[in-house]
Amino acid sequence: MERKRNIEQTMKRLASALLIAFGALCLHAGEQTTTTTTTSAQPPADSPLVRAAKAAQSKTPSKSKKKIVITNETLAKSGGHITTSNSQAALPPLPKPDPNVADIERQKQLAAQQAATDKAKQAAEDKKKRDGAEHANAILEGDDPEGIYEDPARSEGRAEKSSPPPPTMQVQKPPM
Repeated sequence: MERKRNIEQTMKRLASALLIAFGALCLHAGEQTTTTTTTSAQPPADSPLVRAAKAAQSKTPSKSKKKIVITNETLAKSGGHITTSNSQAALPPLPKPDPNVADIERQKQLAAQQAATDKAKQAAEDKKKRDGAEHANAILEGDDPEGIYEDPARSEGRAEKSSPPPPTMQVQKPPM
């Protein structure tokens, strides 16, 4: 018995030591990766919008007011405050579309939309009629939830009420 306890204690100590060593190794590896990334210290790359704004500014040198390009650095310097102006750049007016072509296209779109809504309405009405007929048939045959436990005589009575009465025949005496 003494030997078994000694092995258990030794194994527990060995397992604990291995876990501590593995944890220390993981922490040391984590520190190395963070120090290598922070020592390079490259500024963050500009977004595509910022690059486009810088390119547009460098192509068209203006002799009037200097325009500000919003970047991470300018926001950090200004504290994140942004102001706007009332002046807008003069853009050339859009060409007027040909009214006949536009009207024809609009009429085609409206006709297509109207056809789609008509088709959807018709499909909904057909489905409603089918569902109503199926439900009426189920009630007539006693297959509805209320009719499962219903007396068969009651189901027959309901069927007789909903169906038209059979035509009556007149019996004539044969001639003598």
